[in-house]
Amino acid sequence: MDVLSSETVRELASAHGGIRVSLYMPTKRFSPDAVFENATRLKNLLKEARAELIARAVRPASADEMLKDVHALADDRQFWLGARDGLALFIDGGTRAFRLPVAFEESVYVGERFRVRPLLAAPRADQRFYVLSLSLKRPRLLLGGPDGLRELTVEEMPEGLQDALRWDDFEKRSLQFHTRTAAAPGGRRPAVFHGSGEPDPKEEIARYFRGIDRVLVEHLDERTPVVLAAVDYLVPLYREVSGLKTLASEAVTGSPDEMADTELHARALAIAERVFDREKRAALERVVEQWTSPKVVTDPLQLLEAASEHRVDTLFVATDAELWGAWRNGGPVPEVHPVQQPGDEDLLDVASVLTLRSNGAVHVLAADEMPHQEPAIAILRY
Repeated sequence: MDVLSSETVRELASAHGGIRVSLYMPTKRFSPDAVFENATRLKNLLKEARAELIARAVRPASADEMLKDVHALADDRQFWLGARDGLALFIDGGTRAFRLPVAFEESVYVGERFRVRPLLAAPRADQRFYVLSLSLKRPRLLLGGPDGLRELTVEEMPEGLQDALRWDDFEKRSLQFHTRTAAAPGGRRPAVFHGSGEPDPKEEIARYFRGIDRVLVEHLDERTPVVLAAVDYLVPLYREVSGLKTLASEAVTGSPDEMADTELHARALAIAERVFDREKRAALERVVEQWTSPKVVTDPLQLLEAASEHRVDTLFVATDAELWGAWRNGGPVPEVHPVQQPGDEDLLDVASVLTLRSNGAVHVLAADEMPHQEPAIAILRY
């Protein structure tokens, strides 16, 4: 099973030439009827894919050979036991399959390029984040991704509040200190000085948090977001002392010691995804600010031309937008058709692929999220 990463998306986008099949479908997670329903849905899509291949002059025997691995997958019960919300399959000389937490709309696409636009809405394995599960008894550092959390071992990190303070008599003697000298003449005892009483719990906690933070600042990279999980009164105390540059502004509140890792992952992932969306939100703000600038392009043909010339920095495309046409023989202007014709490609998909191939960013939005309800918008590099 392939792992979806940003690099994988670019690899799929870069493939061009020959005949390629892209299949998307929603899937049911494991239940008594899920295996049968998922397998039946995939087999129906394979019939559609076979018909489209034959319509493109692929011999029936060659179409069957091309799709045989996916037919075997459809009958593989073990494969369906790991089903999630959606399945994406990419077929050329081999087959790449992705079980993902996205309920894709059912579709079959046959062409010279893979259709990657629906894939852009899926979380990627390289979108990682840390979770600092913080309590006075036991701090934990976990590495998170779309699929779950994995606890990391950090040897230098204090094991708890008492461990962090064990080297100091502060918590044991209530800020008392004594001076001992030889007995004064006449047998009088030397003076004994006492502190002001009980230690300040807030200062003790701050010292404990500084010890944790010092280790994390030294070991964690400065690109991966850190999501804090702690009871609500500890969150501001940690923020006061933290030097972590990637500490998320939101936190998972509640006792992490009493929280299942599945719940902790779900809540931290939601925060991390909002952090990952910052780039998209910042680009949307640029669109609004520069709407009348020549660097913002909405005309599909101009946009496609800019993408082919590697000039698109960021592309926004509406989820359901389509622009059918053909770019024949490398001609300067694509043919655009009001409805799909044999051999047509979705030119907005082509623009997405070309943008990804030149290391641009592509964001897929719902139609009502698109500025001015445009189907596609590009921010140009120059």
